[in-house]
Amino acid sequence: MRLIFLFCFFLFGCNVEQRDINLDEIQNTESTSEASVLSKAATQGKNFLEDGSVYEGELVRGLPHGFGTRKFPNEDFYEGQFVDGNAHGHGTIRYKSDANLEKYVGAWANGRREGFGTLFLADSSRMIGHWEKDALFYGEFQSVDGTVISGEWNRKFISEGKMRDEFGNEFTGFFNLDGSYEQGYLKGANGDQYTGNFLNNLYHGKGILSKTSGSLYIGGFVEGEFSGAGVLTLAIGTRYSGEFVKGEPNGFGVQTNPEGVIYSGLWGNGVKSGTGSLDFGDGTSFVGEFQNGLASEGIYDWGDGRKTDSYQNEEGEWLDR
Repeated sequence: MRLIFLFCFFLFGCNVEQRDINLDEIQNTESTSEASVLSKAATQGKNFLEDGSVYEGELVRGLPHGFGTRKFPNEDFYEGQFVDGNAHGHGTIRYKSDANLEKYVGAWANGRREGFGTLFLADSSRMIGHWEKDALFYGEFQSVDGTVISGEWNRKFISEGKMRDEFGNEFTGFFNLDGSYEQGYLKGANGDQYTGNFLNNLYHGKGILSKTSGSLYIGGFVEGEFSGAGVLTLAIGTRYSGEFVKGEPNGFGVQTNPEGVIYSGLWGNGVKSGTGSLDFGDGTSFVGEFQNGLASEGIYDWGDGRKTDSYQNEEGEWLDR
């Protein structure tokens, strides 16, 4: 939107008392009068600045001061207020030297963006908010693809705030210097919710993941997958507490299912694998070896004094040797 600047100029007259004067006084008076006229004529005009810029507008002591325009050697063009030779107040600069930028409209101080303003990018994205030392300090980035990032910025990137991307993911928290998530809360477009640490915008470190499927995981992550120690509770009530590798139970862990059966032992690729024990919750139990999630050999305690050498077939049925 074009900004219109209105300036009021007040002219002050000077009353001179009549008296006798000599020739020197007349010459001095004429010189002073001529200098005054020249000074007034110089308050509006065109000036070529030391850096090669061309200025047109109000001048004070030969410097841009008031309202004017300045065309830079790189073809950037500024129109607005000046103080002591620099853009200062409100103004608009149109960029030609940077293909990524279109224009900035807003406040200036000492030749830099300072105060509230809007930077329009060439792709129709924009950055709106409070600027300090030529950079956005607190405000909002609105991308043409629908991404919105708002909060506190560190030069080019946001340091703390909110982001909603074009896919509908919403993040609130801290950002790394490259603009990626560092730590915070992420609600995915699919409804999944995560609170914790990130690396390259993936779950990484300690965190809590609640999925729309009803599962809840609390523990470690590596590049978006369960890793290290953690607790996973499924919607059906099954609960696993132990070690994870690449998203699957791997190592030692304890699983409790809704029927009260407890497995304690080793896991591999998400299934029981290695030495472990089963407590069926009714006084019976099994201790032995497991392969592919099934008991391969071991002792079944019937709870009434009987013990048998037992295993499970491919269907999971218990058999005695």
